[in-house]
This record gives sequence, C-alpha cells and structure tokens, in this order.
Amino acid sequence: MSARRTAAALLSVATLSVGGLTVAASTASAAEGCRVDYTVQSEWPGGFQADVKVTNLGSPVSSWQVGWSWPSGQSVSQAWNADVTSSGSAVSARSLSWNGSLGTGASAQFGFIGAWGSSNARPSSFTVNGVACTGTTTPTTNPTTPPPTPTPTPTPTHTVTPTPTPTPTPTPTPTPSPTPPPQQNGQLYVDPGTQAYAAWQAASGSNKDLLGKIALTPQAYWVGNWADASHAQAEVRDYTGRATAAGKVPTLVVYAIPGRDCGSHSGGGVGESEYARWIDTIAQGISGHPIVILEPDALAQLGDCSGQGDRVGFLKYAAKSLTQAGGRVYIDAGHSSWLSVDTAVSRLQQVGFADAVGFALNTSNYQTTAATQAYGEQISQRLGGKGYVIDTSRNGNGSNGEWCNPRGRALGEQPRLVNDSTGLDALLWVKLPGESDGACNGGPAAGVFWPEIALELARNAHW
Repeated sequence: MSARRTAAALLSVATLSVGGLTVAASTASAAEGCRVDYTVQSEWPGGFQADVKVTNLGSPVSSWQVGWSWPSGQSVSQAWNADVTSSGSAVSARSLSWNGSLGTGASAQFGFIGAWGSSNARPSSFTVNGVACTGTTTPTTNPTTPPPTPTPTPTPTHTVTPTPTPTPTPTPTPTPSPTPPPQQNGQLYVDPGTQAYAAWQAASGSNKDLLGKIALTPQAYWVGNWADASHAQAEVRDYTGRATAAGKVPTLVVYAIPGRDCGSHSGGGVGESEYARWIDTIAQGISGHPIVILEPDALAQLGDCSGQGDRVGFLKYAAKSLTQAGGRVYIDAGHSSWLSVDTAVSRLQQVGFADAVGFALNTSNYQTTAATQAYGEQISQRLGGKGYVIDTSRNGNGSNGEWCNPRGRALGEQPRLVNDSTGLDALLWVKLPGESDGACNGGPAAGVFWPEIALELARNAHW
C-alpha cells in the first residue's frame, strides 16, 4: 500500500463489501496492493452508520489515508479511529497515532455516523495514500528489489460482529515489542479497602473468625466504568501503589469492554469509540507489575449479543497498552463448562499473545481447581505452553450448575503464585467472595457485599 505506482496503468476491479453485497468498480490506476471494505452497519431515515476496513496487501506503511467521493451528497457527522475530513463530495480519513502502522496483510478499521438526503448510494472506488485500491497486488515493472517478505505479525482475524471500532495490529517496523514483566515472585497483596475487610472489622465472635478467612486473604481489585476514567485511574494508582509500597503483588481486573456481560447483571461497558482512550487512561495509573485479568467473559461471550464492536481488536489493544504500563496481562477465557478446548484456543489465538503473557480461567465461577487445571493444561499445550491463572475464590465445593449466587458453595484454595513444571502461574481470588453476582437467588445487586453468602462460603471452606 505504498505510494509507488506501476509503470503502466492497468485496468483493475476493486471489490467493496457493502451491507453483504459486492460492488465492482473499475479504476485505471492500480496500487501496489490494498483493499477497502465499506459496510453500512445500520441505516435510518436521513442517517446511517458505516464501517470501513483498510487492508494493506503491499509493503509495510507507517500511516494511511483513505479517500473516496460521495455519489449522493452524503456527509460525515461523527467518526472514530480515524481523522475524517470532507471538502465537497471528497472525503479523507487519516490514521491516528496508534493505528497507522500496517504490515503486509494487516488491517485497520474506522467508523462514522453519516447523513444522507434523497439516497445513500455506496462509494464505488477508494484510494489509499493517493493510489487507487484494486484489492490485488500489482508488481512494479522491472523491480530492482525483491518483493516484500510478509511480516510475521498475524493478520487480525475478522470477528463475528464487525461494528466500527479499532482492529489494532502490532507495528510491522523493527521497533521491539514491549517485553512482558518478569514472572512474579513473592506474596500477593491483601487489600484492607475491601467490603469484606470492613465487615470483618465490624463483626464479633464466630462471625469475625469466619469473615477473617475472606478479609485477610489476597483478592483482586476490579476497575470498570462505574466511575469516570480519571477516577478509575486514581483508583488503580492508589491500589497498585499501596501494593508496590508493601512489596506485594497486586491483582487487577479490567472490566469495561463495550457490550459487557451482554446486558445481564453486570451489563454496561464504555462506548465503542471510547474504549481505547479509557484503557490508556487507567493504564497510566499502574504502579509496579500487577497481574491483570483482562475483561472477564469477553471472549466467552464473543458474538453472543450486539454492541460488542471489534471485540478482538479491543482486547489486542488493551493487552498492549496495559503491558506497556507494566502489567502481566492474562486474557480471560471463560471456564471448562463454557467453552470447548478447541473454541477457547481458537478465540485466544485471534487475540494472540504479542503482549499478553497468558490466559485466565474460572473467573467468578465455581468449577473445581482440578478440572480447571486439566482444562488449562490442554489449552496451554495447544498455545505453545502459555501460562494461565485460575480463580479459586468460590470453588471449594465445585459447581452445582448455577452461576448466579448458588447456595452451598465454599471458599476455594487460598491464592498463591505457582512456579512448577505445569502451565499454571497462579491460583487467585479474582472474584471477591461475599460480593453478589447479581439480583438473583435472593442476592442484592452485582458487587454488593452480602454477609449471608459470605458467611456461608467461609463456613463451608475446607480449611
């Protein structure tokens, strides 16, 4: 997709994806190699939302500019993941600082809200960096250098919900990728700011002893969009800063992906156009090298509901940003009774491990440690030995098939870092025991501390 042109103009056909239709557009000049897919995601009287995907089929580039002309007088009112400007019918979309580098075969996506009048005809041709896109690679005449070697960076897999959001790809330049922080040693951090800790301090007698099993055990800190990004950053800075000052290892859970929990008890998440900025903001608050559990249920629910945007692209971007800030990122992959090994491997491979160090299992669920480790080892082996962590917070009695405040469960094995011959990196309490899964089975809203269930979990513990 470089600006180099062919010595002789060749007539080519560019294929554009338009709402499931294929439109052929003739052009008299050919790019070294690029493809633009233009898809109208939704349309209503006077307005529409579109997604544009640009794929580089030629030499690596450090930035891109997509151009086209409106055939029916349309206009752009709002855009994301590109700087979009218009002059009359001509439209120009420039890459941003974080998504401009594209290796051979790599793609980037941007989207916009548009307006239309009498009709909303699709553009018939596009240019990238001033050269017409044909969807094929055309070599130059009498090349003096060999054709470019494909970059080892994998082409991002197209997700099942191609809504307009970034598909960030690792840079194809020789710039070194961020080095994941080293494997953690030492002890996990006990946070005195949890709801369980406050309940333990206020309790007495046998209840105090039981609540102490929870309050005095290391647990994760969850950060999401229940507060604005600057406040979330301050929370991350406070929590990880306290842990680092104490010489302990903190565990952070990032939980704000668009379409979170498919609108169920923990539904929400930030807007699709805001996620990358939100991630960068909270990443700036990281102190030290926390374990980071990235977006519980996000991969397991991939494609299960609308509003997810480019979920794979979101996870790639988050893993990179959080790793660069010092985190050891583990991508959440559901649990052994949710995804098959094949499906878990496939979805984790879509996100990749250019930045993340491994994957997380059983977050907020009840599958036994033994079953989860057997499952994790199979996935790890298929992924070249990637490490994984297991949430053991409430799996002491295993699962009864329910996930939302089931009764009769027990605290699981106490958290610890692991360094043995297996792929297991740590047993963690990712879910905070005693905090409700949601307004179900008699429980309060998600995240609210429920003393009754906390005492039951502690009473049933096998330690």
